[in-house]
This record gives sequence, C-alpha cells and structure tokens, in this order.
Amino acid sequence: MAEFTLEEILAKKEKGESLAGANLVRVSLRGTDLSGVNFSGANFQYADLSEANFANSDLSEADLSYVNLMGSNLENATLVGAQLTGADLSGAAASGIHAKGITMDDSKLEECNFSSADISGASLRRARGNNLVAPGAIFDDSNLDEILLTNANLRGTSMVKVSFVNASLQKADLSGADLKGANLTRADLHGASLFSTGFIETVLLKAKLEEVKGDGADFSLSNLTGIVMSGAQLRRAFFRSTELIQAEMGSGDFSDCDMNYAKMTYSSAVGAKMTKASFVGATLTEAKISKCQLDGANFTNARMEGCNLAGSDLSGASLKNADLTRADFSSANLSRADMTGAKIIGADLADANLEGTVHPDKSD
Repeated sequence: MAEFTLEEILAKKEKGESLAGANLVRVSLRGTDLSGVNFSGANFQYADLSEANFANSDLSEADLSYVNLMGSNLENATLVGAQLTGADLSGAAASGIHAKGITMDDSKLEECNFSSADISGASLRRARGNNLVAPGAIFDDSNLDEILLTNANLRGTSMVKVSFVNASLQKADLSGADLKGANLTRADLHGASLFSTGFIETVLLKAKLEEVKGDGADFSLSNLTGIVMSGAQLRRAFFRSTELIQAEMGSGDFSDCDMNYAKMTYSSAVGAKMTKASFVGATLTEAKISKCQLDGANFTNARMEGCNLAGSDLSGASLKNADLTRADFSSANLSRADMTGAKIIGADLADANLEGTVHPDKSD
C-alpha cells in the first residue's frame, strides 16, 4: 500500500517538499492538485490519478504502470524515462510534456492531447490512441508497432525513424509530418491525409494506402514493394528512385507525379489518372497500366518491356528512347506522342490511334 496518505502528500506539496522515490502504490489522488511537485522515481503502480493535476510536475523515472490517468492534466510535466505500461490516459491533457524514453506499451491514449510533446525514443507498442491529438509532437526513434491511431491528428509531427510495423493509422491526419527513415511495413493508412507528408527513405512494404489524399507527399528513395494505393489521390507526389515493385495503384490519381527512376516492375495501375506524370528512366517491365490517363506523360529512357498500356490515353506523351519491346498499345491513344529512338520490337499497336505520332523510323 501507499507510504503516504493523501493528507501527508498535500501537506508536503503545501511546504514545497519533494516526494521523489515515494511509495504511492494503489494510492487514490483522484481530482487532486499536484502541480509542480517532484515525484521523480516514485512508484504509482495501480494508483487512481484520474482528473488529477500534474502540470509542471517531475515524474521522471516514475513507475506509473497500470495507473488511471483518465482526464488528468500533465501539461508540461517531465516524464523522461517513466514507465506507463498499461496506463489509461484517455482524455488526458499532456501537451508539452518532456517524455524522452518513456514506456507506454499497451496504454490507452484515446483522445489524449500530446500537442508539441517530446516523446522521442519512446515505446508505445500496442497502445490505443484513436482520436489522439498530437500536432507538432516529436516521436523520433520511437517504437509504435501495432499501435492504433485511427482519426489521430498528427499534423506536423516529427516521426523520423519511427517503427510503425502493423500499425493502424486509418483516417489519420499526417499532413506535413516527417517520417524519414520510418518503418511502416504492413501499416494501414486507409483514408489518411498525407498532404506534403515526408516519407523519404521509408519502408512501406505491403502497406495499405487505399483512398489516401496527399498532394505533394514525398516517397523518394523509399521501398513501397507490394503497397496497395488503390483509389489514392496523390497528385504532384514524389516517387523518385522509389521501389514500387508489385504495387497496386488502380483507379488512383497520380497526376503530375515525379516517378523518375522508379522501379515499377509488375506493378498495376489499371484505370489510374497519371496526366503529365514523369517516368524518366523508370522501370515498368511487365507493369499493367492499361486504361489509364497518361496524356502528356514523360517516359523518356524508360524500360517498358512487356508493359501493358492497352486502351490508355498517351496523347502528347514522350516515349523518347524508351524500351517498348513487347509492350501492348492495343486500342491506345498515341496521337502526337513522340517515340523518337524508342525500341518497339514485338510491340502491339493494333487499333492504336497513331495520328501525328512520331515513330522511331521518323526520328531523323
């Protein structure tokens, strides 16, 4: 049981005395004002701290495992190295907290406010943070594997090198967030907002990005092998030198995207809109991009052996020096397309619209 009674704790607070290292196991401090108190290294296991005020308090290295902190005020508190495994912070106000190296595995963070908090180097595995609010927070180098963050507000957050393996970020707002070097293997971002989000050098193996919206998102130098982006709206996004092998991009909008030097072998984007997208030097071997809007697209120097473009609109597209060996252009619109220097051995041009097209044999 607790080493101190509520009356003794309040008396120490009144005198400005420290409670560092105190034994407060199972104590009930519900609704108590404990702002500014030094609780560093204290043991609060299984305590009821709901609706308590810990604003500006020092809880560094404290053990808050399985504690009830529902509706509590932790604003600007210090929780560096604290242990909150299984704790319930639902509805807690925790903006501005300093919590480097904190452990919050299996915790409940529903509707918790972590705005501008520093939670770098932390562990939040299997935490449940639906409707979490954390704009401007720092989660760098943290482990968030299997976390649930549906509808979370993560605008402008820093999540450099964060691990999100098997995490759920459905409908989360990650606009302007920085996830450089993060690992989102098999993460679910269905319906998320990714406007100007940075995914540079990230791993998104078999991740789900169906119906995401994110003009200007940057996936450069990332590994998106096996990713599902059906119905995604990622206009003006960057996929430069990105691995998109066996990616599913059907019915998405990738207009004006930079896919230069991307590897899209065996990828599928049937029915996608890729108007004026750039694929300079890209590899689309055996890719299926049939029935797509590719008007004005740039495939200069692209490798497209066996690529299926049947029924696609390639009007005004540049296919200069592209390798189109065995490519399928049947029923495609190639009007005004420039195929100067392209290799078309075995290509299928049956019923294609070639009005105004510059053929390889007209390249002089």
